[in-house]
Amino acid sequence: MNKKTLCAAAAIMAAAGMCYASGSSLYVTFETGAVPTGHYDCDAPDYCVPFDWTEILIPGDCTYINGELEKRYDNDCEPDTYMVCFNKQNVIIDSDDNSSELGNGWASGIWGSDCFVDNGDGTRSLRIGVTGRPDGLDGVFNGLFQNGPHGQLGAFDVYVEFRNAQGSTVGSEVYSDEFQIGAEAFHINYAVPADATDVHINIDNTVGHTEVRCDVDFFKLTNLVPLCDYCIEQIAGIDCECRPTDAMLGWFDKSCTLILHEDEGGAVAGYAKLCAVADANGEINVAVTGNSDWNFNGLDDALEGAWLDNRAPVECPEPKPGHGVAGCYTLKVYVTSPHSGNTNDGAGASGDAVLMQNALDHGDLNMDGVTNTADLGILIGNFGWNGN
Repeated sequence: MNKKTLCAAAAIMAAAGMCYASGSSLYVTFETGAVPTGHYDCDAPDYCVPFDWTEILIPGDCTYINGELEKRYDNDCEPDTYMVCFNKQNVIIDSDDNSSELGNGWASGIWGSDCFVDNGDGTRSLRIGVTGRPDGLDGVFNGLFQNGPHGQLGAFDVYVEFRNAQGSTVGSEVYSDEFQIGAEAFHINYAVPADATDVHINIDNTVGHTEVRCDVDFFKLTNLVPLCDYCIEQIAGIDCECRPTDAMLGWFDKSCTLILHEDEGGAVAGYAKLCAVADANGEINVAVTGNSDWNFNGLDDALEGAWLDNRAPVECPEPKPGHGVAGCYTLKVYVTSPHSGNTNDGAGASGDAVLMQNALDHGDLNMDGVTNTADLGILIGNFGWNGN
């Protein structure tokens, strides 16, 4: 196959197919894939998987897509706690370092009735202290160890469950707090139910999370006119700070290779406009991310290198450097015209003609990123003179 024959075949298809399909406008609400469920929500589901895109059927010449770059949460510091319980004179009567049934193994837990304190009026109390290790190991509960801060940072939950002689729960409490400067020591007091015979106290030190704006939306536009020009233009959208949502649009082939990206050219400053070419199946793969994420992985490109180099399984990890954009957006998808002699160098929104020519140079008639029998079938089906 030579370039001249390939270009002639492409011209026949573009002329015969026309680029103006009938249909009316339709709003389609697009939401990201699986609902986030854990501390590593930024890692799922925001990555490109070949042939596994959320499909959006485009019913006519003009469709509007409503979407959102959502806030996500990443894991935060997991403090190594130390728990004590006091009598009425604030003397430590029991303590624990790492016995909790919850958390990551660094959390504290105490069971039994040793911590119950008789108040002298027929009632009992439970007086707990939570600090950061190594505070408490020196026998003094004050947030310090040898006159220096204990150094633990991060949030924790304390679960208190009172039980009777039959093992049934007769009362429960949950206390939440956070080590913010690394020198805190918390006192927590509860009244003990009259029929309680023991208590189970467990700390969960894995509850901390930090907001990271790292969402990326991947979707496939379908039902388009094959090999015709379409533009995907952001026409609306406000972020969490009530400013225009500053998004980036990307055009991908079927193997998840980025063909073109744009972060400007839309209706207002900060809005993006991307013009692409539907493949032989009438499909375009599109991604939406924040404006600092040029490789569409959810991270700020200027910061991700240093973060990846320094990442380690440490107690208090560095937050993931997300692209920083969270907000809604509205995209207008519309057909433009058959391919023309556009001479743009491919770097801008109008450079799709050059991209098409590059694909044709390699025999990729359907512009799906590979040259195979599907391209040969298109060529044979349109082989011959075009009548011009």
